[in-house]
Amino acid sequence: MSSLKCPDEVIHFPNHMSIEISYANALSYSKCKSYDTKLMSQGFVWHQIVVEHNSRSLSMEDKQDLLNALYEAVEGEELYPVAYRRSSYEDRFLVRQCQPALDKLFEKNLRIVMPNGNTIQLQVQLNVAEFKYGQISPINQITKTLNKLYDRMDSLDGERGVLDLSRFGQHSELFDVIVNLGNRSVLERIFDLIYRNDERFRHIHGIVLRDNGITTMSPCKLFAGIEFTLLDLRDNKIESYIRLNRDLEKIKANEIKLMGNPITQSPNYPECLRPILNNFKLLDGVPTENLSKDYTPINTTVDGQADGYRIDWSNKSDVNKFENSSDWHAIMIPDPNQTYSKEEIMDYFFLTVSTSLSDIYPCYYQYTKGEHQFLVRQCFDQIKYLVENCNLEIKIPRFEAPPPPTQSTVDFSPQLVMDTTLVYYVRMNIRPFQKGQIDPMEAIEKALDRRFSAMDRMLNLSDFQNTEGLENVVINLSSTKILSRILMQASRKFLSTCHEIRLAHNKIVNVNFPKILALMSNLKALDLGNNWIHSLDDVKGLAVLGITSLRLDGNPLCNDYSFAGEYIKAVKKHFTDLTKLDGIGITSKDNLTSPKNFLCDVAGYDFVEEFVTRYFSTFESDRAGLKDLYHRKAVLSLSCNFNVSKATPQTLKRISRYTQFSHNILNDNDREQMCSSTYIGPKEIMRVFTNLPLVTYDMLSFCTDCTIFEENRVVITINGVFLDQAPSIVETDVLMAFSRTFILKPTKRKTGSLKCATLYKIVNDQYSITNPTATQTKTAFKYFKNIQAAKKDELTVADKEALLVMFQETTALKSIWCTRCLEEAEWDFTKALEIFIQLCEKNEVPDAAFK
Repeated sequence: MSSLKCPDEVIHFPNHMSIEISYANALSYSKCKSYDTKLMSQGFVWHQIVVEHNSRSLSMEDKQDLLNALYEAVEGEELYPVAYRRSSYEDRFLVRQCQPALDKLFEKNLRIVMPNGNTIQLQVQLNVAEFKYGQISPINQITKTLNKLYDRMDSLDGERGVLDLSRFGQHSELFDVIVNLGNRSVLERIFDLIYRNDERFRHIHGIVLRDNGITTMSPCKLFAGIEFTLLDLRDNKIESYIRLNRDLEKIKANEIKLMGNPITQSPNYPECLRPILNNFKLLDGVPTENLSKDYTPINTTVDGQADGYRIDWSNKSDVNKFENSSDWHAIMIPDPNQTYSKEEIMDYFFLTVSTSLSDIYPCYYQYTKGEHQFLVRQCFDQIKYLVENCNLEIKIPRFEAPPPPTQSTVDFSPQLVMDTTLVYYVRMNIRPFQKGQIDPMEAIEKALDRRFSAMDRMLNLSDFQNTEGLENVVINLSSTKILSRILMQASRKFLSTCHEIRLAHNKIVNVNFPKILALMSNLKALDLGNNWIHSLDDVKGLAVLGITSLRLDGNPLCNDYSFAGEYIKAVKKHFTDLTKLDGIGITSKDNLTSPKNFLCDVAGYDFVEEFVTRYFSTFESDRAGLKDLYHRKAVLSLSCNFNVSKATPQTLKRISRYTQFSHNILNDNDREQMCSSTYIGPKEIMRVFTNLPLVTYDMLSFCTDCTIFEENRVVITINGVFLDQAPSIVETDVLMAFSRTFILKPTKRKTGSLKCATLYKIVNDQYSITNPTATQTKTAFKYFKNIQAAKKDELTVADKEALLVMFQETTALKSIWCTRCLEEAEWDFTKALEIFIQLCEKNEVPDAAFK
């Protein structure tokens, strides 16, 4: 009789048997985390999920938000809502064979979180209907949809064999089933159905997945090793380039399309896809080989005769039509013989623009078709000034030798002449600005972050133009307006955390911005070396900051002083707190202390200090440990010219241990003898080192020169003294002087756990031993201390940088906050994490502290 009982609800389907719902034997669950798993009945029954949204009218957008929240709650498990019905206060749908998804919903106490943060309660009703043969099956419907699309893939955009899965869930076969490819497991199921259909799959040359709400392509790994002609992922929700690089690591295609995904709005797109770009020939129609740092997204070349609206001497007044334009404009400077370099053109251009109008940032410079071209935008007042006031001309300055001296001659300096003119024109509105193209202020912001060392509390803006990320924009720091803007940006960003600023090699002419730099309350050191500062009047305003270290060498103002004392006196007249000038200490009598170290590039400071300290400490204690520092073809040459007037036999014997490996070109007439005293390879070099006597270095006596510090070569010379240790108590130590020149070359890049280190090896080692000078003898070991022992437990700069990067990746904090936590924990990583957690619990970490 029970079989004749009327169902509570009947759901009809056009091409399938109806589903009869009865609540008599159903068991409902709400606001709970467990249920009777026996009621699942192995997929032979239907279950119902009720969404209690409490809304009188649920729009289609709200419904989609609700489904997105549901899929997010069951992420990783398949779920196909069937027969979705809507009512005033709740929505209902049926599911089957989805126990893993239901388990996840129960884990969340049958609640889902909407995008706006609101929580919605679910009710699960198990066993509301019996599954019968002939009723709708989600997998069967997906298979029918795929079969229909297989038959339609003859051609798409000229490509044969392209399977078009665009807006897959909107096909008629899926009218009664919700299929969301944004659910990873659903996408994986579809890919599996495609892959297992051998007869159809071998004819597929490309796949279109456009507008499916896809967030991850991890299921695509099923197609590893297969080369497609097209992989179209446009208009989805892919936003993580790290995940995409991982998902598509083994996928290849002639072209990949990604436009319309959040990832394309990333400021470092497409550079962030560098690990997988070699897998594709085209990215959204652009050859991937062109997607380098120098590639212009505007297009490769501006056509001076076709693109945009041309403004020249014949129609100068037309420039006013573009006053409100936000598009790109091109400055076109004809130079058929390329007489001038990019640097010269930029220097002359900035001498021409007005210093009182808008900042101007030339972007995407290139020389092509006999013209210097670069783009500008959002600087209409400057463009109007260049057109109307400068008459579209750039004056080229040059210095001319003075006339022969006469009795009346008073000025013997070269004369500035501007008798050469470059005529140019402007192309207005050549391209609209698009997201992802360079924004100078954003680029500067990121460049400042890259140039700040939290460990050293130093902002290194030396040669700022060569910062990564500024390849396609010219930042002119000779403009006091632009320089002040950047320093203001830096001051607000780093405040009291910055102790030193380096601004060398920037063509700076004036840096009197005391109010701006005063925001950096702990600023003590400023490097302005090798700029264009002509007078102390252009820097003296900074004296109020209480700077103790100042570098001005390499500026024209230094030529005004013939003697060091005169120069020091003039500088200290303004900077009364100085203790160091141009890298050299100043004595109480305003004299320079003896300089010890000369480095060609300030970037080499940390490298040289690390290398010298570690090398000589290891040479003292464990020479065999130096083997891995030498290249397999490294060359060592040792010369010993140590003379002792009154030497004992024992002393001569000790010196002979050096001379037996020594060679002297003036004395060695035998070519074979010269070759035999040159040692090649780590094994031979270690044989020499292990046979030399034990020594102790006076590292405080070292004078270090780094004459070359380049990407592919470093040359370091060290001069100092050491003690040849007496082998017995009846003998005395022998003080010796030495000079050591090392040539190092990188052998491996992107190494280490963080893939950001470079491995250097010694390729040449020139070791010379001589008698110490009188000064060296007098000061040797006067301030002796064992540097290695003092630094035994100290972290190196490299160690701290590694800890900082790891802490930043773990917490997503900005570097300043990472440094605060690590310093408070004395660079103990575990303690720093505990401090971070405590700050979070007390709500003392603002949103602005996170990246």
